[in-house]
Amino acid sequence: MLLDLGWDDDWAARLPAGMRAARVVAVHRGRVQVLGDDVDDLVPVGGALPEPPVVGDWVGLLDGAVRAVLPRRTSLDREGDALVANVDLALLATSLNRDLNLRRLERFVALARAGRIEPLVVLTKGDLSPDPEAEVERVRERVGTDVIALSAQEESGLDALRAALVPRRTAVLVGMSGVGKSTLVNLLLGEERQRTLTVREHDDRGRHATTHRELFVLDGGALLIDTPGVRRPALAGTEGLEETFADIEELATQCRFGDCKHEDEPGCAVRGTVPADRIDSWRKLQREGSDAQTRRAWQRDGPREYRRLKRS
Repeated sequence: MLLDLGWDDDWAARLPAGMRAARVVAVHRGRVQVLGDDVDDLVPVGGALPEPPVVGDWVGLLDGAVRAVLPRRTSLDREGDALVANVDLALLATSLNRDLNLRRLERFVALARAGRIEPLVVLTKGDLSPDPEAEVERVRERVGTDVIALSAQEESGLDALRAALVPRRTAVLVGMSGVGKSTLVNLLLGEERQRTLTVREHDDRGRHATTHRELFVLDGGALLIDTPGVRRPALAGTEGLEETFADIEELATQCRFGDCKHEDEPGCAVRGTVPADRIDSWRKLQREGSDAQTRRAWQRDGPREYRRLKRS
């Protein structure tokens, strides 16, 4: 079971002596559901851990409680707090209806890359689009990631998604409420495990069907974490932005001035080449990430480090 859940020699080397290894598959009010070799229990978290375990964590068990959380290889964070851990692939789901928002997708891509997680955009409800393949190209060109369009109603595109889900590798499904995440999980599981709800007709906005994060083992051996809908996760820093906006970063090296802000400076290589709303999105996320870093510096290191970061 441990090997099926992604366990390897590196994890084994990090497990404290005398403890049993398990993986967190769900968290419930101070207790965690863990799975491992001959272990499938809801156990308490004992002792003063540096941070609480989250779904996807590898933990050490002793005397029927979690006593250690192994160092995370990757994590998907919101405002500096881990939502899930040790994830290889982020499935960033959005539906092909009126709520498709490219700037929101850029934010999700940046969050995944900040956590060292490979992003894959999944365009659900492809049956609502007259030309889903054109939408795939439009989104791919904008956010710079692989993109898949699918339809649960027509069961199209599912083979491409299944091909991206590799045995013993962990994927997390992230997106707003109402984009069809629970429906997609049920299709991948081959049974009705997750509750589904319809979207509101007047604005295509969804309602929360999933209420907690949970890790599932799919028939093919891949691991999938389902998460509740989230509208606008805040950045904890500027990590992930350089890769997410690689087109702007590359063109910026060709600007006449090294400190070009891509506003009204002469010789700007970015303005007029990159869509204006993408530049605006880049600026907004840069400001948000920088502000979050300075706030964390104040909390962690006090006013001196805060002032240094503000000056920089």
